[in-house]
Amino acid sequence: MENTLTQVVKYCGEQLEKYQLCVENHPQDWSSACIKEKHELTKCSDENVTELRDVKQKCHLTILGYDECLSKNFAEPEKCIEQLKALYHCTEAATNRKLFPNSTGPDPGKK
Repeated sequence: MENTLTQVVKYCGEQLEKYQLCVENHPQDWSSACIKEKHELTKCSDENVTELRDVKQKCHLTILGYDECLSKNFAEPEKCIEQLKALYHCTEAATNRKLFPNSTGPDPGKK
């Protein structure tokens, strides 16, 4: 995952910075206020970071589960720690960098 983030910063640093600033400036409503910045960052990373595109494909269901949890627990994102852990493990497995031997791996059925 660290390499993926390095690539996002390298190729999409400007979009990432704009998104981060928007989130910082809209702590109460960032998910709706920063839609444009989020889409620009997503578009850039999809076009320029192959590893991220692969992770999105292989961990699609895990990503959806984490996003759904965050939507339901907007004010208390700490309630989504298990989904975040699952996303982390899926991402590591999808990029063939298992850091922990008990990693759950990519989503079932995804290849």
